Amino acid sequence: MRHSQFLVAGLLALTTLSFTACSSSDDDGEKPIIEQPSHVADAARYKVTTFGSTWKSIELSEGGRYFIVKNASILGTKDDEILSGSYEKKGDSYVLNGFGELTITPINKSSYSLQLTNKGKVSKLTAEKAGVLPSDKNTDYLCRTWKFSQLHLTVSYDGKQVYDGTATTTSFNDVKNGLKAAIDASEYKDKLKLAKERLDDFKDFDILQTVTFTHAGSYYVTNSRSNEDMMNYWQWTNANELVIAVSEREDDFTDKEQLPLKFEKGKLLITDRDSDGHEVVTLTVTLLPVNGQ
Repeated sequence: MRHSQFLVAGLLALTTLSFTACSSSDDDGEKPIIEQPSHVADAARYKVTTFGSTWKSIELSEGGRYFIVKNASILGTKDDEILSGSYEKKGDSYVLNGFGELTITPINKSSYSLQLTNKGKVSKLTAEKAGVLPSDKNTDYLCRTWKFSQLHLTVSYDGKQVYDGTATTTSFNDVKNGLKAAIDASEYKDKLKLAKERLDDFKDFDILQTVTFTHAGSYYVTNSRSNEDMMNYWQWTNANELVIAVSEREDDFTDKEQLPLKFEKGKLLITDRDSDGHEVVTLTVTLLPVNGQ
């Protein structure tokens, strides 16, 4: 499950979706207190500049999670490999639980020396730090780890409701089977084309676990199958209206890749509504904050 598939299914086929945005001024009363991430001072993404290195970047998140990206072009694979876990600061170093240890030493204002230890092997790398998005209430609220809670799907045809179902990570089959039954019903046979596309999107939905946004303009998706984890980039298109742009490339954001967000009672909601004149399919995904992360 890669970039566009995740956006369709879980949070994020961002190239064509349209969402209903909710301005931050409308939501101020809907934001209960969420715990401050535990490692704000340590948060940074280091982009490896060592020529030929398999390591592409190393990021320490505000919430005490590390994300290490291995370069697909060096590995000879289709996609980058993402390694993640929790970290703890130990003196001048960071213990990367389940991986090893990281030591960061400034070289000058823009360059850093990284010593990355994994399974007894030490990699000495040079790196530069990614830029940081300005701190404000919406950025600070978004930049944390969110976990998948549920999805709500409705389908209507010529104004008549055809399907209405809600699923959590343990009940995806109920929604998939219910939606398939609606698609196959004789009354709507071969008519529910958008619903069929959505059904195809569900094949990987049940592996979605968390999404982490960071002030370095990264976001990471973790799944129950770790080889499907991914990293992409985000930036505000309109911070007041809670609209972000997302991209697989840090230097290539386009107007077509827009993701409006909505905060509601401490939850992050994304609603995708697609229609073709007769058929309307609405998918709302709800994510909950992981406190302290």
